[in-house]
Amino acid sequence: MKPVQEREMYSMKDYYKNMEDSWVEFVSKNIRAQAYSGEEKATSEVFMQAMEELGIEHFRDECGNVVGVIRGEGDGPNVLLTGHMDVVPEGSIDAWSPYSPFEPKVEDGKLYGRGISDMLAGLTSEFFAFMEIKKLVDAGAKISGDLIFAAVVYEEPAESIGTIYLMEHTLPEHGLDVDLCYLGEPSDGNLAIGQRGKIELVIEVYGKVAHSSAPQEGINAVEKALPIMDAIMHNFGSEPLVHEMGKTSMVITDVVVTPGQKYSCVPDYCEITVDQRYVPPMTIEDTVSRVQKFLDEQKKKDPELRAVVHPRMNKRTCYTGYEAEAAKQHPAWVTGKDNEYVELTYRTLKELGQDVEKIYWQFGTDGSVICGKYNIPTIGYSGAMMSQAHQAQEHVEIDRILDCIEGYTAVLCRLYGLDMSE
Repeated sequence: MKPVQEREMYSMKDYYKNMEDSWVEFVSKNIRAQAYSGEEKATSEVFMQAMEELGIEHFRDECGNVVGVIRGEGDGPNVLLTGHMDVVPEGSIDAWSPYSPFEPKVEDGKLYGRGISDMLAGLTSEFFAFMEIKKLVDAGAKISGDLIFAAVVYEEPAESIGTIYLMEHTLPEHGLDVDLCYLGEPSDGNLAIGQRGKIELVIEVYGKVAHSSAPQEGINAVEKALPIMDAIMHNFGSEPLVHEMGKTSMVITDVVVTPGQKYSCVPDYCEITVDQRYVPPMTIEDTVSRVQKFLDEQKKKDPELRAVVHPRMNKRTCYTGYEAEAAKQHPAWVTGKDNEYVELTYRTLKELGQDVEKIYWQFGTDGSVICGKYNIPTIGYSGAMMSQAHQAQEHVEIDRILDCIEGYTAVLCRLYGLDMSE
C-alpha cells in the first residue's frame, strides 16, 4: 500500500464515501433481523446471501456461526475478521422515542438501531473490507495467507459459545489456522489490545428451614451469608490489584433467598451472585480459590456454615438446535503494545489520518477465547462508540464507520502487500 502522501487522498475518501448507501442498506437488514442471542438465523442469512452472490467460499457451522474464506497462496499471515451477530434486548421502548430499536433510521449523519454499536457496525465494517479484498483477488491479486470472516453467535451472555465452537471445531475441521485476529467490538476508532477478565461466581449458602415463629429451631441461611457478603463488599480486606488496563473489582449483583417472603419460614438457602473483574497476573482460578479460602476460614469459626462457590454455568440452545453448557466468564487477555501486528495496524491507520490510540477494553469480548485461551494476537477496532453499547437510542456516526471500512481495507492490504488504490 502506498503511503498516504503518495496517494490521491480525496479520491480514496470519495471511494469509501460512495459506500454509504450500500453499507446502510446492508447493516439495516441486520438491525431489522432482531438477532437476540440464540435467534441469529435471519442475520446469518444476510451474510450467507451476500457471500453466495460474490462467489465467496462460505458455510454455516453446527452452532450457527457463518464463515467465509478467501484462500491464500503463501505462508501467511492467516487473518481472522470476527464479531458477534447477537444483540441485547431493546429495553424500554419509551426510552427509544422518537426512534424504534429495530427500524433503522438515518438522521443528521447517524444511524440508529439496536445493536448498531455493539456490534453490527464493526462486524459489517470487517465484512465490507473482506469484500474489498475479494474484489482485488478476483482482479488477479494474490494474498499470502487465508483471510477468514466469521460472524458468530451467542456472545452477549458473556459465554462465547459461538467463538469457542469456532476455534475448537469449525476452523480445524476446515483446515484453517489463525495467526492474527481483528475483533470489531466498539472502540471509538482506537485499537483495543486487551481487557480485564470477568467471571460470575455463585456462592450457595445452606441452612435449615424452620417456622419463623421459632427461629431457634432452624439455621438461617441469610444470617450465615452476611459475613460472606460483607467480606465481598470490602474486597476481603485487601487493596484492588492494579494494572494499566484497570484494576480488580468485585460486586454482589444478586441475592436469592428461599423459601422466601411468601412463607413464614426461616430460609434454608441463600444464593449470592458475584461479578468479579480481574487483571493480570490474576486468573479465574485465583478468583475462585480466593473465595474458597475465605469460606474455609469461616467454617473453622462457625461449624454450622455450609457454603460452596463455583462459576455460574448456563445451558444454551443455538438457533440450529446445537446445545452447549458454558461458564459465564471472559478470561483476561493482552496483545503487547509492541506486537508487530499492533504496530503495523497503528502506523497504517495513522497514515490514513485517523486519530488512533492503543487502549484496553473495560468490558468482555470474544478476545478472551481467541487471545486469552489460544494466544492468538488480537486487535479490536471499530468506529462505533463504546458509550453507545446497550444504550437506548443506540447509534453510530456513519462517516466514522466508512473510515473504519477504509482502515480495515488498508490494514489488510498492508498485511498482504496489496495496493488498495488500484
